[in-house]
Amino acid sequence: MSKKNLFVAIVGRTNSGKSTLFNRLSETSKAIISPMENTTRDRNYADIFWQDKKFTLIDTGGMDTAAKDPLSSGIFQQVNKAIEQADLVLFLIDGSTDILPQDRELALLLRKLKKKVILGINKIDNFKKEKLLDQNYHQLNCDHVAIFSALNGSRTGDLLDQIITLLPQQKKNPEKFYPSLKLAIIGRPNVGKSSLINAILGEDKVLVSPLPHTTRDINDVEFIYRDHKFILVDTAGIRRKSRVGDWSNKMIAKIEKEGVHASMETLKRADIVALVLESQMSISSQDQALVELALEERKNIVLVINKWDLVPEKDETTINAYADYFNQKLPFAKWVPMIFVSALNKLRVKKILDLALEINQQANMQIAEEDLNQILAVVLRKYKPKQKMTITFGQHKSDLKLNFMKQIKTNPPVFFLSTPKPKNISPAIVKIIEKEIRNKYEFLGVPLKIIIGKE
Repeated sequence: MSKKNLFVAIVGRTNSGKSTLFNRLSETSKAIISPMENTTRDRNYADIFWQDKKFTLIDTGGMDTAAKDPLSSGIFQQVNKAIEQADLVLFLIDGSTDILPQDRELALLLRKLKKKVILGINKIDNFKKEKLLDQNYHQLNCDHVAIFSALNGSRTGDLLDQIITLLPQQKKNPEKFYPSLKLAIIGRPNVGKSSLINAILGEDKVLVSPLPHTTRDINDVEFIYRDHKFILVDTAGIRRKSRVGDWSNKMIAKIEKEGVHASMETLKRADIVALVLESQMSISSQDQALVELALEERKNIVLVINKWDLVPEKDETTINAYADYFNQKLPFAKWVPMIFVSALNKLRVKKILDLALEINQQANMQIAEEDLNQILAVVLRKYKPKQKMTITFGQHKSDLKLNFMKQIKTNPPVFFLSTPKPKNISPAIVKIIEKEIRNKYEFLGVPLKIIIGKE
């Protein structure tokens, strides 16, 4: 790698959360995360783009002087190379524990190397934990301090701001590049999808007409919003399957079929689906089918209720009443957020993008196994689930045994639930576990999947 790049190295003792932070800041899952010490051994690189500036982030193995792993000396060499290469060092400590001798030794080593250092205090995601923080961290003598949680992303944006401020100015501005997010706008014909895109962009990028099926091709519109490249995709209106192509003009019928097929393919490739509904219209069976389709494809989703300007005599309770109605008509998607907008008046249209960014962040959330096991303990204590099995009259079902649960994938999140007899877990228990996960971590607009097996 050329030295014209700027490098930021993450260093620290084992299990301080370096790989979790690396994945969080790079919005990837390149680094393997495990509670096992020295999981990361080699340097891991990822380019970061923030505030029109680019730098390369380096993940490193744990510099733990107390480690007995025979690979420790090789890990030290890799970390030292990363520090030598770095323009800025992010020295990570675990804020949920006391300062350890290894932390003090690493701080002393970094001072001797005369590197610019940010002391990153990880695993602090609320005020209560911050109050319990070991105040001896001041003794590490780092000029710059950042407090955050790599696991849920709390204050990691502030950390990136601080990194950008402390990095040296580059002689040549790198070519701007932004992480992209494909947002597919889908819905029935004439719900205002194209108008919505134009309102977001502030200009007439796509053709708008009161006639249905104006949009036939798939229109990709790229723009930058909050350091993310959004690809807004305007799609053809999707009617009921039985009515698609039902036109006397065969050419129009063919165009509609091709447009709907392209819309379906776009939905499959989208990062987030924005399903547009009309506020003044009742939920149709086609609206329900489109929500179900997005869920079947396991897509992150947001409901955009358009034409809010046409709702008469609104007051402070109107939105709640409408939200209750949509939840009642779509009971299988109560975790899907909804936003009420007016493309005509440009009301709350940019909030759709803010919501999409929030959904994308939650879709990439990684939950620690110990936290998931605490949720299982709550389920067992609160619901006292029984084995799903055939029993003879007079017998009682035995208690359900759940060994552990761990997250094996992000975006969309997939969890593995271990139990001695997978067939004895009823779908109702799986739904309860999902509900408890959402109660604690929300996963707004993000589909969850729980795989049951024994391990």
